[in-house]
Formats: sequence, structure tokens, C-alpha cells
Amino acid sequence: MPDRDGIIRDETPMIEEIDQRLIDWIGNVLTEETEVTLSPPQTTGEGERVGLYLMDILPSAPVRSGRRPPLQVMLRYLVTTRSEDPKAAHRILGRLLFAAMEHTEYEVDLAPVSPEIWTAFGIVPMPAFFLRLPLRVERPDTVTPLIRSPAEVIQSPLVGMEGVVLGPGETPLAAARVELTTHNLATRTDGKGRFLFPAVPVKPPVKTFRILTRGRELVKAIDRETNGQQPLTIHFDALEA
Repeated sequence: MPDRDGIIRDETPMIEEIDQRLIDWIGNVLTEETEVTLSPPQTTGEGERVGLYLMDILPSAPVRSGRRPPLQVMLRYLVTTRSEDPKAAHRILGRLLFAAMEHTEYEVDLAPVSPEIWTAFGIVPMPAFFLRLPLRVERPDTVTPLIRSPAEVIQSPLVGMEGVVLGPGETPLAAARVELTTHNLATRTDGKGRFLFPAVPVKPPVKTFRILTRGRELVKAIDRETNGQQPLTIHFDALEA
């Protein structure tokens, strides 16, 4: 982690460790011997190969907690496969895709790869998907001044909180990750876009939600006192962009 001078020490996880974690994960998913490369994707060569190319380093707001929030970015990798046999390449890509969708920490981004990217690589378009992983750097807590007066304990009752996440055209968004960052809680929507937090403190009344789906992110603050105790409806119209 960074020290007080902002210098990151060697024990802090960095990009190369995320690279190796992904390489090890691919080795566990694929039982056969398959080469994994971090180089730009290629269509030539011998044997079966998985391309794991770091395309972007994107901003990402960390989940807020009572501690000092960590520094966080999102790494976006382009995942490709190649083989002399196209069926084999498709089989490997499919196994990796669905294994990544099952992984709790990985986010699959199925946005199409622009033709300009393939042109820059100098290859014809090929099946691929993006994989997003967070890179966090923990920061030490700031020094808290001594409390010289008795602490005042404010108790807040717990209530259930439910709602639905809708995309363009009022379409329910299934399997979207819903984070209640105000209280460091997270869940996923069901097949009808519904989510439920069984026990949430009433205070503070303004709740901040972070929705992650299809490689997009939405952060929205909702005042429960204004909206009452009816189920929430969160519109994710950014998917139209």
C-alpha cells in the first residue's frame, strides 16, 4: 500500500499480479495444454492459444465503507482464442466465457469490438469478449483524533428494501449486480430484474446505489423518505448509449 509520501511498496498487488491471476484461472478452466499470451491478438501460429490483452485501464468508484476507501481502477482485457481448427477456438472461447460469467469477481463485457481495433491489430475480426477486473490499492486509515466527550450512540431500526432494475423500454435487467454502497451491501437481480436487501438501517435516509450490468455502471442516490417504503424502481437508460 502507499505510505504517507504516496509511494506504493512492493507488497501492493499490481497489474502483473492480476495478469498472473488470470493466466492461472485460464489454466484451471482449460484442462488441455493451451498457451496464454498477453500480447495483441493474432490469427497465425501453431497450436491453441488464448489471448489476454490489456485494452484499457478504466476509472472505478470503490465501494464506500467506514474505513478510508482504497484506490481502485478497472482493468479491461480483450479475450480471444485461436487454433488451426475454428471449432476448437470456438470451444475454448465458450468455456472461458461461461466460466467468467460464473466468477463472482469478474465482469463480462459483451460490447462488440469496433472494426478500428481489429484494423489496428492488422487482423480480420474474430470472436472475442472483454473481461473486467478491479485493481485495488488499500490505504491506511487516517489518524483519528481522540474523543474527549462521551460517545453518542444513535440506533437505527432495520427494514427490508426491495426494488427492480429496468433497462431501455422498461425491460427488466436480470443478473445485474446491485450494491448499496451506503451500507456496504450487495446482491443480484433475479430473472425479472428484482432485488432485495432483507435488513437495511433506516438512517441515513439517502441511500447510494451502484448498478453493474453488461459492462456499464450506474451510481444513483435515492431518498427513502421522499420515495416512501414502496419498492424502488431504478432505470438504467445508459445501456442505450
